[in-house]
Amino acid sequence: MKRYGGIRLVAAREVREALRRRSFWVVAALLLVGSTAAMVLPEVLGDDGPKRYKIATVDGSPRLDAGLLSAVRALDATLEVRSVADRDAARAAVEEDDVDLAVVAGGERNTIVAGSGNDALVAMVQQALTRESVRSRLEQLGVPGSEVDNVLAAPPPAVERLDPDSNERRAASGAISTLLYILLLSLSVQVATGTAIEKANRISEVLLAIVRPGALLFGKVVGVGIVGLATLACAIVPVLVKGAVGGDLPEGLGAAVVGSAPWVLIGSALYLTLGGALGALVERQEEAGSAVMPLTLALVGSFFVAQGAPESPLASVLAYFPLTSPLVMPARIAVGAATPLEMAISAGVGVAAVALVVRMGAVVYRRAIVRTGRRLKLREVLRTSAGTRRAAVAATVRSPA
Repeated sequence: MKRYGGIRLVAAREVREALRRRSFWVVAALLLVGSTAAMVLPEVLGDDGPKRYKIATVDGSPRLDAGLLSAVRALDATLEVRSVADRDAARAAVEEDDVDLAVVAGGERNTIVAGSGNDALVAMVQQALTRESVRSRLEQLGVPGSEVDNVLAAPPPAVERLDPDSNERRAASGAISTLLYILLLSLSVQVATGTAIEKANRISEVLLAIVRPGALLFGKVVGVGIVGLATLACAIVPVLVKGAVGGDLPEGLGAAVVGSAPWVLIGSALYLTLGGALGALVERQEEAGSAVMPLTLALVGSFFVAQGAPESPLASVLAYFPLTSPLVMPARIAVGAATPLEMAISAGVGVAAVALVVRMGAVVYRRAIVRTGRRLKLREVLRTSAGTRRAAVAATVRSPA
């Protein structure tokens, strides 16, 4: 059978086996429902309008009420002021949750609030009380009311927010890197385990009578990759649909989803091919996890960097390494730290690494899958391959022309 025909045959077999498993449909449904809910619920729930605060006042005045109203408007909220008889009544109203806080204006001014919440409201009310106290003292000193108003009407200092969307971009970075981490880890282990099972049960020997070793490896890689990408699509499609119809996506999420596509393909090709090659080295299914431990460590390390510091110098370096870039580069795209030149170099290095890993993985798989009886070492298999080539060259030199 021709090579590409064998790849299609094995890949179709892997896809059919996956579609028969209930776990595939459960995971796909959970991702689809969860992603859809994350996109739809913010639009459905939306903003219920400005928050409404209730404040009780003791010995209040129209001027104090106006000051409180102005303070609450700064919080984009509305206010209901209720006058109560004394401090005890104000305390009772707060304790019974009839009001958000109480203001005692007569004599020693103070604010009564329950617990430690409403910090922003307390701060604004304290500011209003301070302004009212300053006004009263200035008037007692003989300062005309118009001049007092001019002094107190000075605008507050402007607040310059640097990168106000950074939290949303970091959340998008965390979501993308987590999803890719789970995908690459589970798929690489799945390929390694499937290869180990086929070798232990001698299924691979039966399949090798039909297809070539390279077609058997890459057919499994392509089949498992298709299943994994289909599962990933269940989480991404709701995001793309919302973006296409003009929905409001978290800052950086749309760019991360679209921009990370090359590294999803590069990472899948690298990790699945390496997983299949390493899985062919083991003798029992239980050894597959330890065989792919180097891949797991690379994924865990790059995951922590992508989650914790995607803008750091370390992340900018790891974005060029093929085994770490599939997680680090999408995270850098999400936070806006990746440059076009960096992305181009990273993608080029990744494609070159895929070509090298495909070639070396095929050699390791072809020589290891038929050798049973003990667990093989990667160095041993590669040395055997090099020794075989040297022997073939020597035989060619010795043969008569």
